Amino acid sequence: MKKILFTSLAAIALIAGCSSEQPAKSSEPPKTTTTPTEAPKATPASTPEATTKPSEAPQAKEGEYTAGDFKITGVSAKETAGMWVVTAKVENTGSKDVQVAMLSAVLYDKDGKRLGVAQGGIDGMKKGESKTIQFISTDKLEGYKKVEFQVDTTM
Repeated sequence: MKKILFTSLAAIALIAGCSSEQPAKSSEPPKTTTTPTEAPKATPASTPEATTKPSEAPQAKEGEYTAGDFKITGVSAKETAGMWVVTAKVENTGSKDVQVAMLSAVLYDKDGKRLGVAQGGIDGMKKGESKTIQFISTDKLEGYKKVEFQVDTTM
C-alpha cells in the first residue's frame, strides 16, 4: 500500500512540478522554505548585533542545505537520456521517522534566473537516517550555479 501511495504521489508531483514555465511575477518576494545557509557577517563584539539572534539559522558548511527537517549535502546534476538527474544525500534531522516525503530542488543560473525544478521522493526514513536521493527533471538544468530545496509533502 505504501509503495502504491508513494508511486502515485511521485507521479503527480513529477507531472505537476516539471514545467519549465516561470511563475507569474508579483510585488511580493517569492516564498521558499530553504536556501543555502551562509555564515553570518562578523560584527565587532562591542555592538548589540554581535550576539546571535534567535531567528537566525545555525551556521552551515558550504554546499549544505536545509529543507524542513532534512539536511541536504553532496548535490550534483547531470543529463541522462534527455532527463536531468539531481543527486543529493538527504538526512532526516527531525525528531520523527518519515513514512514518505516529496522534495523539490529549484535550480538557478549565475544571474539568478530559474532554470527549472527537479523532484524526488523519500520512502521510509528513520530519524537520523541518511539516504541518497535522485531528483528528476525534464527541464534543461545545464549551467546551474544555485539550488534551493523545499519539502512539498511529508507524512
